Amino acid sequence: MMSQLLVKSLVWYAVILSLSPVSHADEPALTRPAMKQRLEALKSRTSRLPLPPPTEAEKASGRSLVNNGRLRALYLPPSWTSFVIPGWGGSGAARGAKSGTTAAATLNSLQSRPDYGFKTRVFWVVSRANDCQYCLGHQELKLKRAGMTEDQVAALDSDWSQFDRAEQVAMRIARKLTLEPQHFGSNEVQDLLRHYSLAETRDLLYTIARYNAVNRWTTATGIPQDQVFGGEASGPLDSPTSEKYASVQSTVAPTDLTPRAPWESQEVFEQRLTEARSRTPLVAIPSKESASEVLSSEVPGVIPPQWFCALSDQSIALEAWAQRQAMMRDGKTSLDLRVLIAWVTARENRAWYAAAHARARLSADVALYDFDQLLQSVPAGWATALQLARKLTTSPQSITDADISALREHFSDHETAEIIQLIADANAFDRFTESLQLTLEF
Repeated sequence: MMSQLLVKSLVWYAVILSLSPVSHADEPALTRPAMKQRLEALKSRTSRLPLPPPTEAEKASGRSLVNNGRLRALYLPPSWTSFVIPGWGGSGAARGAKSGTTAAATLNSLQSRPDYGFKTRVFWVVSRANDCQYCLGHQELKLKRAGMTEDQVAALDSDWSQFDRAEQVAMRIARKLTLEPQHFGSNEVQDLLRHYSLAETRDLLYTIARYNAVNRWTTATGIPQDQVFGGEASGPLDSPTSEKYASVQSTVAPTDLTPRAPWESQEVFEQRLTEARSRTPLVAIPSKESASEVLSSEVPGVIPPQWFCALSDQSIALEAWAQRQAMMRDGKTSLDLRVLIAWVTARENRAWYAAAHARARLSADVALYDFDQLLQSVPAGWATALQLARKLTTSPQSITDADISALREHFSDHETAEIIQLIADANAFDRFTESLQLTLEF
């Protein structure tokens, strides 16, 4: 019971509030040469969670030794570790590649997909907006190996006119949903629908949401950049930049962030849920009947929630369902802490559907409607985790070594990894469900 765990320590609370909210080593690099220097420097950083060198058995296996995958395998339950992004670790073509023996085989399979270049460019934009240097490094390498020139990649940071109109819209939407999910709405969705089908729009919104989760995991864990990528040496990431782009300022980097507003009162929150119960999704979603048919192969007789209906015609639907259930079932962290993490991210993102689902699962007796009061009503370790949830939600680029060290004072490395992944996944769920403005079921 929460009452048995509760520790209301004003001393701990004062310590938590005294921590500097933002202390990134540097502001986001604004020119391409400066950005690439940081990408290359990431190769020599130390992971915030211990990441031992690959064992001889790992090397002999022929499987991918990418640092991100290795860290996930070391610390997260196996049922949590799928990226669940169409074509990027989910079903379909990538599933076949996933069972292959080499990283090169996986990369080759992904590069054969028609949407590979497009989705990789969108991933680049999301990663640049979040200042996620690990993911940026990967997307740089992927785009160049897919045939893009240095100048074409550089244009992603400042000159979208080189890309067709539909892709420009997708990239603008990706940046907006990444940096300002609380202001994302019908105007943005209508822009997408002018260029993409209903299914493509839902796929794109879901994919952008999942990229935001990947960024938050790799940024917070501080994973060092890989020396080997796709089965061969990655080469320098700080390669020369042409004179055309050497001094051009980024228009994608997160330089225009504004603080999120304080949480709404309980009265206003309830009003938002009332509105969510009667709203119509901005994008038509598959029917509950068709979603039930898809879900029945996994869990017969379950009435699918709206979020699953919205995914049910995608190849990764059942994997997404299984992963979401596993993240509430498996692992070492407290279930109520997991739910509170989802609550905090949803409140920060103004994701009313997600917030209602989190509140419905909570059994703890805590102060929910004011963040500072919430911190005072939970144990010290939980307060530290919720502080990280808020910071990683609103400004992932500001996470420091000290933030993760503070978390590790209260939790094991496995629990720390779970907390980071829970925050990351909740941010994806918030963005997907609220960008569609799904109807709240209860």
